[in-house]
Amino acid sequence: MGRSSFVSVICALILAGCVAKAPEAARAKEGLLRAAASVSVEQRGAAPAAAPGAPEEEAADIHEAEEEDDEVDDGPELPAEPGAGTAARSPLAAMTEAQIEELLTTDPAALGPMSVGPTNAGALVNAVRMPESERWELVDPNHAWGTRETVEALERAIAEVHRQFPGSPKLYIGHISARGGGYLSPHKSHQAGRDVDISYFLDAQHRWYQRATAANLDRERTWAFIRSLITETDVELILIDSSVQRLLKEHALKIGEDKDWLDDIFQFGSRKPRPLIRHARGHASHIHIRFYSPIAQESAARAYPLLLKHKAIKPRTYYVRHRVKKGQTLGWLARRYGTTVEAIKRANGLRSSLIQARRVYNIPRRGGPAAPQALQHITVPARRLPPPRAADASLPERHRPEGPGEAGPGLGG
Repeated sequence: MGRSSFVSVICALILAGCVAKAPEAARAKEGLLRAAASVSVEQRGAAPAAAPGAPEEEAADIHEAEEEDDEVDDGPELPAEPGAGTAARSPLAAMTEAQIEELLTTDPAALGPMSVGPTNAGALVNAVRMPESERWELVDPNHAWGTRETVEALERAIAEVHRQFPGSPKLYIGHISARGGGYLSPHKSHQAGRDVDISYFLDAQHRWYQRATAANLDRERTWAFIRSLITETDVELILIDSSVQRLLKEHALKIGEDKDWLDDIFQFGSRKPRPLIRHARGHASHIHIRFYSPIAQESAARAYPLLLKHKAIKPRTYYVRHRVKKGQTLGWLARRYGTTVEAIKRANGLRSSLIQARRVYNIPRRGGPAAPQALQHITVPARRLPPPRAADASLPERHRPEGPGEAGPGLGG
């Protein structure tokens, strides 16, 4: 299995080569394995720990500062959504640090997948690869690794399309994450096993990265897929070009979906805050999905200090923001913050050593901020479900009960 060359990553897995201890330790390990059984059960395709060889460069908490001309704008990490939600607990929360450490050194895969840090400056431990299937094609199998929650959510949404439309054509699945997470060209995110690039359902001439248009978009199947993501999985955001949003929203209205609900989830044609489906340049050729993975995220928070201790991941590099005053130079900033001129230039995409007064620059600091709080619970917002009267609107017209036809409402503003 090939491995991506990491640029700007926070971690490298070096757990391979761990050996079992004496018979007494082996017996103790069996008890720990039982305690972690709920983590490791049915871990399909889980990646063994990667070989040693940590990358030289590290990712950062403000990765957006390092834009390049060919970098895909696939969405920044957003703050948590306010409101009620479901708090999930990692099975690691019931284990002591000594138990976690024992498994980390003897059988790290038993701890289950861990999504470390934000999606634009993260890492992935014990990844699960998206399996092969007749329903989809993996464009780049070496970079189709995610959390178990990501993989299962994607499978569930695709299965719903095939339930409604038997014999549907296959989708193309692009990048999820590298096996150990970290920077994956040309993206800003895709670093923690929770982001997925996937095609639209198009006509018979479909190929990967083909632009969706009014002429080739299969509205029925694509809407069924998007609707399933929203109503049946824990999706954080979906990035779709506004031109395609318009086509999908018009179709959803035509088949009887609730307009207020559509305004709540689509950015196009709505001024409501925090829509799930947002516009991002470059996303007329594919859909970008970001899932919550509360168990993998909490497991990472619980094990974070031990992952650092055993060099399974690197300490996170973080940025402080400094507003430059007249007379300050890159050299002065480097001495002030204990970094280098070149590191500051890389963090801000500077081609020269000239900086401007009153402008804010990102300054990289080594060692990272405090580790995620132990046992910190990830709260997944409640799913945005349509009202009951629109419960069957996602079904194709031939599958819905016959009734008097009504013209769908307009998109509005």
